[in-house]
Amino acid sequence: MTTNKNWMTDYPDEVLAWMRQREAKHLDYNGTSPQLSSRGELVDLICMVTEYLKLSVSTTHLAVYLLDRFMDSHFIVETQLKLTALTVVMLAAKFEDKDVNVPGIPALNALVENKYTAYFFRTMEKFILNFFKWNIGTVTVAHFSEFYLTRGVSATDTMDGASITCLEVAWQTLWKSTSYFVDLSLHDRAFLQWQASLVAAACVACGRLCSNFEPVWSATLETTTGYPIQSLSQIMDLFLRMYRSEKKTSACSSPESGYDSWSSSLQGSP
Repeated sequence: MTTNKNWMTDYPDEVLAWMRQREAKHLDYNGTSPQLSSRGELVDLICMVTEYLKLSVSTTHLAVYLLDRFMDSHFIVETQLKLTALTVVMLAAKFEDKDVNVPGIPALNALVENKYTAYFFRTMEKFILNFFKWNIGTVTVAHFSEFYLTRGVSATDTMDGASITCLEVAWQTLWKSTSYFVDLSLHDRAFLQWQASLVAAACVACGRLCSNFEPVWSATLETTTGYPIQSLSQIMDLFLRMYRSEKKTSACSSPESGYDSWSSSLQGSP
């Protein structure tokens, strides 16, 4: 996610309304791809490529969105799976990144030892564009999280039990911890059962919990997202359990601190 929030703060209501409209047009995900067992490897490849080429997080998330929906409706021969993953990266970058950052076919092909010809890339690109009716732009967990983070810290919040003296420092702390959960949402297709806006809200809530913000979910965030804390509990629980199982200690200070009390407070919530 970017730390440049200007584009979302000038007209926030209009931006969020547009994002909701785009989300409503998301293609359904049924999880019926014959190559579903290859999804994890392909998502890892997309993440590796976008990180190596220094592409934006929104490009990564859009590429995975395109991959999931395309695979859900097609049988792709095994030899073309990596080609599909590289092509959705190229398409997503064209939509999300600056022109100078968009990778060309030679740069992408070099990452798989020049396995494919330019003709194969162009054919796959056209095939994917036709499937999406040439309308590949949409919003993802990354987009919603970035928007929510513009309202992520309030002057009335506390962090580590103390009043916040510098909002920018507090926001940077929240941004880092939230980014971990935004990334985590890509790798398990369980998160595809929920709307991107709901998963994004849970990412921010987990980020606040991990960074020891109180309250975990502010009135400002509830108003902004439209989601009460009870509606986030199932996703938050999944995020935090995955975090604990992976023993990731570098993303945020201590997800276990406050986890038990938070979980207990929501026990029995819808």
